[in-house]
Amino acid sequence: MKKLPVNIIVLWIFFFVFFTSPVQSEEKGQIIQHPGLTELVYFGEQVREPPLAPLQKVRVNNKFFYVYPGVVIPSIQSVFLLENTTIRSGETVLDIGSGSGVQAIFAADQASKIVATDLSADAVENTLFNVKGHNLTEKIETRQGDLFGPIKKTEKFDVIIFNIDYPFDLETQGLWKVHERFFREVQDYLNPGGRIYYQAGLIANIPKIFSMVTNNKMRIMKMNMYTALRYNREPVFMLIIPDPLQPDIPM
Repeated sequence: MKKLPVNIIVLWIFFFVFFTSPVQSEEKGQIIQHPGLTELVYFGEQVREPPLAPLQKVRVNNKFFYVYPGVVIPSIQSVFLLENTTIRSGETVLDIGSGSGVQAIFAADQASKIVATDLSADAVENTLFNVKGHNLTEKIETRQGDLFGPIKKTEKFDVIIFNIDYPFDLETQGLWKVHERFFREVQDYLNPGGRIYYQAGLIANIPKIFSMVTNNKMRIMKMNMYTALRYNREPVFMLIIPDPLQPDIPM
């Protein structure tokens, strides 16, 4: 029997391995397991040119984000808010607590204009970095400031997304003051028929939130939650609107 040339054998092995081996469509990441429907994958620190090194790389469904040091990485609470938020075509959106820009960038799939704000200068820069990466600078504007501080009195929105820190133990109860200010002021920035998408990560927070909502003549129209045992969190989502049954002038 005639032996095949060595070069032919090597070439045959190459083609066999190449075409029969599974193709990796993306680098391996840590899939964050949670009961929701949104895919959340962490890829860890990525080597970047200074001054951006290192950045955390994250995938939320089909979109990639880079997260600056000191900026909160997209969490199960954030993606639970995301998957329960509905933006209609042409709506205007205010994203308070933008972080790395996840809510704003997904809102841009439908919204005509988004203003994304955060108290942290690093977070605002981080949002802008990801906005540029997704080629959305004409649709998303970033601003720094506390709650409605960066918003003009004449600006109003169809949707306001509220995604900031919430109290989770005795030492963080002071955060309620920020939430109370939000509910006192939010209706001044909503268009007629506007709505709020709000998240707070623990079931124990619901009575306090209900009190703030009703005291400010608003109503919770929808509430979803699940328990993420692995992370000791209970993401709570609420759809809130000005109470349509509440008269503007006392009877």
